[in-house]
This record gives sequence, structure tokens and C-alpha cells, in this order.
Amino acid sequence: MFRLIVAEDEEPFRRELEAATPWEDWGFVLVGSARDGEEAFSLAMELRPDMLATDLRMPRLDGLGLVERLALALGSDEMPLVLVLTAHAEFDYARRALRLGAFDYLCKPVDDSELADAMRRARETLSERARGKALASAGPSTPALAFFAEYAPSGSRNQADVYVEKAVDAIRERYVRELSADETARALGITGGHLARIFKAKTGLTFAEYLVRYRMKRAAELLAEGGLRIGEVADMVGYADQRHFSSLFRRLVGVTPTEFREGKFGGRPAQGDDER
Repeated sequence: MFRLIVAEDEEPFRRELEAATPWEDWGFVLVGSARDGEEAFSLAMELRPDMLATDLRMPRLDGLGLVERLALALGSDEMPLVLVLTAHAEFDYARRALRLGAFDYLCKPVDDSELADAMRRARETLSERARGKALASAGPSTPALAFFAEYAPSGSRNQADVYVEKAVDAIRERYVRELSADETARALGITGGHLARIFKAKTGLTFAEYLVRYRMKRAAELLAEGGLRIGEVADMVGYADQRHFSSLFRRLVGVTPTEFREGKFGGRPAQGDDER
């Protein structure tokens, strides 16, 4: 379960979030709630939640100020995923929150199906973040072992684990070029269908899905460094079509490549960017 706190100054809505929202169904446990931004900041620093659902208009410290202060205090590694709750009339305000790095926003009154969708996507994002941290902590010589620390079933590893581990290594080494499960399977001496089945069973993702997510992770790292055009980043992670790359990045990360680089990390803009 991922840890969640909520910040909402309207007491009836806050009580609904506390008592009547099925957070557990989406993989979250509510560990605290706050009535304003100052209280939410203190809770976040104390509890270090994985996610924060916050109103924008609150006394003492508003939602934007809360996001800014947490980003400064925690940095990107410990910053919780932020879901903004806002009134329809505050769209520009919500858009500013997205540019500060918020994951998504929902308009009040919150639609149950939209909240469920947002929380499921948040769970996927947090799971991917956890996997990325596992890969990074393992070092360049053991990335696939870190991968299996997150995905593999407990107990001894079997031949299927070895095949998937080698497939993950292939993705890491050759993600820039066209790469398919069939091609990788031939190199391993098994059929494409067999690799597809065990890869999905062991990771929860198809080979193609994992490849796209790995490419987006590398793209995020390049964008954070700054100085590169969006088209250059797209080419460096295997996409000749910049529009297609930007569309995939927006769908998986929640913001465009430019918003990610400039809004979240404040990187240097490059001449000639175009995400149309």
C-alpha cells in the first residue's frame, strides 16, 4: 500500500475524503489529513507520504504554496505525487500547479469514476518510480537483478526468470533502436510467444510496454539535464517522430516534455523546440 495524506479546508468534503473514499481499493492507505496548507506541510514532513491530495484554495498556505514548499524541502526523490482538487473556475490556477510538478487535477465536485482513474494511474506511476529507484540503487552492473527484486516471485528463480532478466538487459542495451520480443526471443533461443507470456507473467507488463516505459525514463533523465531540443531527446531514446514521442511522454508522465523540463526542473530552454 502507498501512503496518502489529504489537505482540504472544507470540513464536509474533508470528512468524505477521510471516511467515505475507498483509498484501499486503489492501493493506498490514508495516514493523515489536514485543514490547511501549513498543517499539510507539517504532516508531509513528518509522515513522508507517497501521495498528497490537496485543495488549491486553503487558509494560511494555499495549494500552490504547499507544492512549492514541499518541492524545496524534499527534492524530487522524496516529493510526494500531488493530486490537485479545484473548482471549475480555478483552471488557470490548477494549470500552474501542474507546471510545478503536480500529477493531475480534478474539479469539484469530484466525480467518483474520475477519482478512481486518477488513483489507479497514480499507483502505476508510484510503482514505476519504485522500480526506477531499485534499478538506480543496483548500479550499472546489476540492473536486471534490481528489476527482479521488484517483480520476481519470492523463492528460488527458475529458467523463466533468467529469460526475462536477459530480455530486460537487452532493452537497457538496445532501447534506442527498433527492438521486438520476437527478435529478443530468437537471441535467447526461445519463441517470441513464449517470451511474451513469461515476460507478462513476471513483470505485469508486455515487452513493448516495458520498452516504452524504459525509453520515457531515459527521456526524463535527458530532459532534466537541460540544453537539448525535444526532437533531439526523442531521437536519443528511439523515436524519429517527435509528435509521437511527445504524445507518449504526456500519456505516461502526465506533462509534455517541455513542461517536464521547464516546469518541474527549470532546465534551460533549447532553441527550436516544437511539440506540435
